Amino acid sequence: MQALGSHFPTRKFDVIVIGGGVFGLSCALTLADAGKSVAVVDRSKAWGEASAVNAGSLAVQNKLPALVPYTLWAWQTWQSLAQRLGTDLGLRRSGGYKIAMDDVEAERLHKIAAEQQAVGLITMRLSKSDLRTHASWISEDCVAATYCEDDGYASPTLVGPALRRSAEEAGVTLIEHAHVDTIQSGDRITVGTSRGEFQGDRLAITAGAWSGRIAAMVGVELPISLDVNMVSVTEPARPTIKKIVTHARGVLTLKQVANGSCLIGGGWQGIGTLDDFRKDISYDQIIHNLRLAIRVIPGLKSLNVVRSWAGYEGVTPDSLPYLGKLNGHDNIYCAACARGGFTMGPLLGQLLGELILTGTASKPIDLFDPGRFADAA
Repeated sequence: MQALGSHFPTRKFDVIVIGGGVFGLSCALTLADAGKSVAVVDRSKAWGEASAVNAGSLAVQNKLPALVPYTLWAWQTWQSLAQRLGTDLGLRRSGGYKIAMDDVEAERLHKIAAEQQAVGLITMRLSKSDLRTHASWISEDCVAATYCEDDGYASPTLVGPALRRSAEEAGVTLIEHAHVDTIQSGDRITVGTSRGEFQGDRLAITAGAWSGRIAAMVGVELPISLDVNMVSVTEPARPTIKKIVTHARGVLTLKQVANGSCLIGGGWQGIGTLDDFRKDISYDQIIHNLRLAIRVIPGLKSLNVVRSWAGYEGVTPDSLPYLGKLNGHDNIYCAACARGGFTMGPLLGQLLGELILTGTASKPIDLFDPGRFADAA
């Protein structure tokens, strides 16, 4: 790889992928395995943005019912990926609880559980007394829960380097710290960056929250709003969170990883915009994440938080990902902005690669058409 700041000569590839997170690298690996020449262009470092800073949850219960089948398929992809990469990814299908703190939340919990069960998810309903028997480490403030054996997690800090290494070994060219300035579309696509121009027969946009801005360069509007999610990690501790825990209102994820540290992700937002590239902790808001975590898991109260961070997440108007061709372009594609993108990233990246290679994907993707909001007022 060339040194930071140097320019590449004009290069030609079968496919250029903009965005080097879990979507982009998974797509690139699928393409390279099929013999295609691939360049991944990233504005910072591959695996340096959202994929690197999420909490690593691979939960099913906290997904919209429409996404449950894809999350279950994603588990198969994760297991295949672990075998392909040949290294520990911190992959654990440990099971998990989704909890409710009052009767209104419990009603919501059971309604969504019924919808998820209708599309193939197996869950067990637990009353407050059931929770005392099954998970006494969860607070008595929790009035109900559902349990699912398919919830789990992986380690982004292990996944990223392994996926990046595998992509490079497969022949993928990583062009990092390259800001995309222009895109000239047509039969052949030219991507102008701060590190030179690159040409490709096809273009894949997998730039997460930035995908809307990239798509705008070829005249396509992709509605995307921005969340600045925050995560905290504690000092290593004795067993405190024995299964992954999520919340009926989607405002909390909790897990304890192999070294004993507890990860706390929450729904309260940090500070930042795409314009200023800020991803800052809001200390006024993160206290709400921590207070709720302690209320749910009392054992957290005695632990020290050693680090907190924030990261971008792009969100579509219906919270479903974009995956497919861009309107008006036969050779420009997009996969971006899944709620739970780390969970489904390897699958959706693979499906995008299949679409580019063959014109079809092995799973249905019509629901994720990037043009679905084109006629909105």
